[in-house]
Amino acid sequence: MVNLAEPLLGGLYDTLNGAFGSQAAWLLGHLLLAAVGSGLIALARNWSEIVNGAELRRSHATDALLFCIVTGFQVQMYHNTMAWPLFSSILIAGTFTLSLGWCVKVLN
Repeated sequence: MVNLAEPLLGGLYDTLNGAFGSQAAWLLGHLLLAAVGSGLIALARNWSEIVNGAELRRSHATDALLFCIVTGFQVQMYHNTMAWPLFSSILIAGTFTLSLGWCVKVLN
């Protein structure tokens, strides 16, 4: 059988394989890929309703872009300079950026 989940999920697939065995990891990995794919398709189909219902404006897009830039810079620093695992780097960088953004908006 073709295994698309292993190269796409990387370390998560290895974890699933170690925890549940190769057949269950194959099944769970492909179910996860199918769920993510169907979620992205639903997002694309309902994009205009999502934007209008959430009242997204230019300031929201600017905040999201700034979040991605600051988080991406931190991920590169943590992952490449400090040799932390990628998932941990993303989690810590995202948490720090959200906390910093909250401090700037609420406490300022």
